[in-house]
Amino acid sequence: MADDKSSLLKGKQNDLEQGIYYEQSPATRCMQGCFVALVVLMVIISIILSMVRGTELGTYGGGHFMLGITLIGFVVLEIFMIVFIRRGDLPKEKTWFLYFVGGCVILEAIFTDILLYQ
Repeated sequence: MADDKSSLLKGKQNDLEQGIYYEQSPATRCMQGCFVALVVLMVIISIILSMVRGTELGTYGGGHFMLGITLIGFVVLEIFMIVFIRRGDLPKEKTWFLYFVGGCVILEAIFTDILLYQ
């Protein structure tokens, strides 16, 4: 008979059975992949634009460069949430929150681009 501590260290027994995508359909996986690709593309564009604009402005360029760096922080938080949901630490019913945070990252990337070239 195993105690509760050993089950916490081992993880869930059915992790391998559920797989990475749980019971998602191929269409859902494709939509999720496209959304993640869109978020990554928007962040990369914003970071590149903030570096270009930061080097153009000289003294005030550090502030513009930091706008791009803040996006990386939000992306890291999103990656942590994805890992927690995939490992089963967060319920998979909370996947909608990942899309919400991803949408906020896209909006921040758009606002950063607007602010950079205003």
